[in-house]
Amino acid sequence: MAIIVDKEKKRNDIACACKDILLEHGIKNLTISKIAKTANIGKGTVYEYFKNKEEIVFEIMTAFITGYEKNLSEIVSEATSIKKKLFHFLYLGFEDEESRRQLTLYREFMAISMTSGTDEMIDFNIQCRKRFADILGQILKDGIKKGELHPEAEELMSAMLVFELGLIVEVHTAALDPKEEITRYLDAVFTLMEIKENK
Repeated sequence: MAIIVDKEKKRNDIACACKDILLEHGIKNLTISKIAKTANIGKGTVYEYFKNKEEIVFEIMTAFITGYEKNLSEIVSEATSIKKKLFHFLYLGFEDEESRRQLTLYREFMAISMTSGTDEMIDFNIQCRKRFADILGQILKDGIKKGELHPEAEELMSAMLVFELGLIVEVHTAALDPKEEITRYLDAVFTLMEIKENK
């Protein structure tokens, strides 16, 4: 009797087995041989599930992003101020060592995408940005609905995403404190978009 293999599960299992070596060695130093050895399978089996190592990187990064989305969704549903929700949205990637390791990988991914990236890498990045934009948009809409923010606050969404991306780079290259930078940024932005109560 033939053994039925759940290809999606097997694909995910291979990628999950490689998370740590990707974080340890980075994208450029990841090889199909290392992937096969780590997943305890042959190189040929890797190619049955992935066209190339980039597909494995996408699969692993998608798992990281899904984890971030889950955490952000919990933050969105909390009964706290919109400013605190936005702080957590911007700070989530800096909160612990594992998140910072994933940010290092994301920086490498961005560098490769900008210098020698494929259309698939650029498309993947666009999809990632859209996923985070949806969550950020939800936070801002919630703030507008609750009367905490001016309706125009929604127009700042793209600028907030650009700030976040810039912070990911600057924390690494200019040794900035992300908590201080995010606090300063939100204080400034909230002077523009927060609805102040008349006293």
